[in-house]
Amino acid sequence: MKISFVLNGNKVECEIEKNERLLYTLREKFSIKSVKEGCAISECGTCTVLIDNEPHYSCLTLSSKVNGHDVKTVEFLNSKNGLHPLQEAFIKEGAVQCGYCTPGMLLTAYSLLIKEKNPDINKIKEAISGNLCRCTGYKQIVDAIKAAHSNKNWDIIPKKQEIEVLKKKKEDILKALTENKGYKVIAGGTDLLVKERKEERKYNYIELSNIDDLNMIKEEGDRILIGATVTHTDLNKNEIINKKAKSLAIACGTIGSPQIRNMGTIGGNLVNASPAADSIPPLLIHDAICVLESLGRIKEIPLSDFIVAPYKTSIEENELLSCIKITGLYGYEEGYEKVAKRASLAIARLSVAWAIKEKNGIFEDVRLSIGSCTPMPFRPKDMENFLKGKKREESVIKEAVSMVLKGIIEKSGMRPSYRYKLPVLDGLITKILRG
Repeated sequence: MKISFVLNGNKVECEIEKNERLLYTLREKFSIKSVKEGCAISECGTCTVLIDNEPHYSCLTLSSKVNGHDVKTVEFLNSKNGLHPLQEAFIKEGAVQCGYCTPGMLLTAYSLLIKEKNPDINKIKEAISGNLCRCTGYKQIVDAIKAAHSNKNWDIIPKKQEIEVLKKKKEDILKALTENKGYKVIAGGTDLLVKERKEERKYNYIELSNIDDLNMIKEEGDRILIGATVTHTDLNKNEIINKKAKSLAIACGTIGSPQIRNMGTIGGNLVNASPAADSIPPLLIHDAICVLESLGRIKEIPLSDFIVAPYKTSIEENELLSCIKITGLYGYEEGYEKVAKRASLAIARLSVAWAIKEKNGIFEDVRLSIGSCTPMPFRPKDMENFLKGKKREESVIKEAVSMVLKGIIEKSGMRPSYRYKLPVLDGLITKILRG
């Protein structure tokens, strides 16, 4: 397969093999050695490159996905006139030692600074959370990024060079699914490509990039339609989602690192069906419907029925999850809480999404969804029904929380992890219901 893209400001093209990763393409086809393989499972950030000025892990990016896009490596910062102001700041602040992580760190910083003219320390820390430093430590790096933002000589985003790329059609994907049994659909690949490496095998993929029908967020009446290839970053930032499904926006902002959120998709998160998936609890409280398509057939199934077991869904081999429909909520307070072992790059040990509507201290409607506790995320409907019309007071809250905890034990038995999880969940739900 031949691909064309812009590499560090220049149009290039090359032949790639099936399943070829962008990391390999850059190193072996274009001799760019600044892009290095570290962990190969999307944790260290050493292989970070910019795709359309957003950080991505090249070790988990199929080269076919950059067809028609703009790719930057740290060589982009090179200049005949000397070092880039960002490079100068890293040297001046002592933010470089071995240099192994430095290319990815510089690119991540560059991506931040062309969007944020004066980022605060929290935004800087969040931006580099997907890049691990083994030597220098982060204070010097943060100081260097803070120092670099004041230089006004380089903050103009280069105009993107356009490349004609043939857009794929959803119908072609559905046909390929029918004709190619055993092929796997891949969008972001943040789980599937790790699995492929772990199992030391090669899958055959049907790749979903450049399909406009699958990459949209729009309203239809009181429903919101989310295309299956919409990324977690897009959901986190989208105005419609932030206004009418705030818990989903929050949850998508907690997933992995910035690189993972730029790559991973809502459809992939659902089809993967992890009990710890961050997007599922918010989608459940918004009555999510999964739209499954095959040649000549469209069917809709509630998300609560779509996931049938941990890491298992009801999707058939010739079906494509094309979009998710959710109900927008008005007049509700929404949120999402996640308990994890560390601040970034951590899956949920426990998660709760909620939407609460009240008036004069009376619960009009309570929607609660719990993830990473039972084999599948769920809504405690008995507790939700119990709270309708009840006054927000301690005795009511205590009884409601007790119903949830008892229901979990009835559903799953008393697991060893519940010695930790149930008291934490008790505290979380109590805090949520207290407002």
